[in-house]
Formats: sequence, structure tokens, C-alpha cells
Amino acid sequence: MKANAYGHGLVEVATKLQSLKIDYLGVAYIEEALFLRKNSIKVPILVLGAIDNSQIPLFLENDIDIPGSSIEKLEEISRVATQMNIKANVHIKIDTGMGRIGVQWDRKETFVEKAYSLPNLNIVGIYSHFANSTDDIEYTKEQIKRFKSVLSYIEEKYTLPNLVHLGNSGSVFNNIEEAFFDMIRPGLMLYGYSYNPDIQKLLKPVMKFKTKVSYFKVLEEGLTIGYDRTYTTKERTRIVTLPVGYADGYPRSLSNTGEVFLNENFYPVAGRVCMDQTMVDITPQGEAYVGDDVELWGEKISLFKISDESDRSIYDLLCGISERVPRIYID
Repeated sequence: MKANAYGHGLVEVATKLQSLKIDYLGVAYIEEALFLRKNSIKVPILVLGAIDNSQIPLFLENDIDIPGSSIEKLEEISRVATQMNIKANVHIKIDTGMGRIGVQWDRKETFVEKAYSLPNLNIVGIYSHFANSTDDIEYTKEQIKRFKSVLSYIEEKYTLPNLVHLGNSGSVFNNIEEAFFDMIRPGLMLYGYSYNPDIQKLLKPVMKFKTKVSYFKVLEEGLTIGYDRTYTTKERTRIVTLPVGYADGYPRSLSNTGEVFLNENFYPVAGRVCMDQTMVDITPQGEAYVGDDVELWGEKISLFKISDESDRSIYDLLCGISERVPRIYID
């Protein structure tokens, strides 16, 4: 659910998943988790990213699972939980090769011992994260091996938590069953995308990014359009303006290279994509009226095509759609 559910709308997507009896929701930050709690989301929520000590009471007060990513963090969670007389639900984080947060897998002994000895900690989960489960299968399997070595150590000394989780979209795409354990954390695939072409055939993108024509004009040959005058009309032509720009999530890098779908035709972006507006050349023969629907991507225009042309990842594009863009949900 992180990053506004990959741009799709945090509360709306979470509400739908809750109605489908999802087991857990994952977010990046406490602020996202709190927003869900304030909007009637009752299912367990795990914050996956690093936390600040000042945020610990918010986790405990709102029944949100806490990532335990270091001995120092575990000690502080324990101290605050003891002070508040609350049991903290903790998922201990192991770094198996991402190099981001979590204790290194080969330094597990002291970390695990501390996790299981501190008061008021309920170790409900243990997790790690893949660096590249989509393309680098060999390294992915090495990460699994490292993770399993930590699990084996815990089994020898203590009891494994109920939730062991490592699998993500890439491991599902590649059917790496060793990575599945007790819970899977799908991200991109949840919204209908996969970088694996065979898997993509089985998925349907959830989002269509659309706008409407806001202005129409005819420009004579030799006139320039937009900031920096990068587009010059080659003949008398028709130009429409769209009320969408890079502040909405439509990439500026599509200036003079992108295309949109309007009235059963594809038309090129003319000039720079502005912060709030984009101009399109619909040719001397093109027909359009203010209020006509325009697709930026989704059905007629593949997001993969937009990704290639804009030199931005699908993740970047989806998460980049700003809050001011209205979202209309069709069940």
C-alpha cells in the first residue's frame, strides 16, 4: 500500500482489499499506517521501512506492527512498550543482500538473542527483501539461502515467529516457491504489471490515466508552441491543450516525443510538457472538442511504452501521479 498504493489511492485500495479479507497490509511509513487507521482500516498493518524512536508510541497506540531493524531499535521499542504496559508486535528485519535496513544475516546471533530476551516484545514476524528477484535468480537464491540460515539458528535456540516473509512480485513471477514461506508481499503485480512478458499476459492493469481537452485552437505554419519554443508548426494545424502536466505525473521527458489517444487516433505531444498543461498537435484533419476524453496511458497506450519513451520505470510513473489528480473507481 506504500506510496499511495503505487499511485492508485491508499484508502480506496486498502478498503477494497479489506473487504476481500486480506490478511495484512504493508506500508513504508507510520504516516501511511495512521491514515489507514483513521479511515476505518482494521486489518493488521506492518510498516516495512526504518522508524524514528519518537514514533514508537504511535505504533503501540494504533496497533501497528513495528519493524525491528537493529538491537538499539529493539531496546527502545521494549523500553517504550514496557513504560506503556503494552506488548509490541515486532517483525525483525534481516539484511540478506539489499544493503538497506536490517541486521546483516551473518551477524544474527547477538541480534536474535536480544530480540527474544527483551520484555514486552511479541516477535510475530521475521522478514528480508530481495534485491532483484525479477532478473537475477542466482543472487535471489543466495539471499534465500542466507535467510534460511537465520531461520535455522532461531529454530535451534528459540521458536520461529508465525509470519516468515520474503516473497515479492518478482519471486511470484518466477515461481520461486522457496521464497514464499508464510506470507507473500506482492507490490507491482497487485496493480496489474510485471516486467516478465509471459506473466504480463496474465495480468490486467488496474489504472487508466486519462484527461480531457481543455482548449482548442488553429495555428498557422511557422508558429512555435510552449516553453523554450521547441516545437514549430510545419503547416496550418490544429492544437489542443490538455489540463495535465508533470506536476500531475505526466513526464516532462515526453516533450515532443510522447503521444496521446484522442477520438480513435494517436497524436503527438507538441512542445514542452508544462507543469500543469500539455499541448497536442491533432493535424489539420483532426477533430476534437473541449471536453473530449484523452488517454495518456492504460488501454490504448501501454505504460511500458510510456516507460521506454520517458526513460522512467513503471514504479516511478505510477507513484508519480500526484494527489491533485482525481481518481474514479469502477468496481
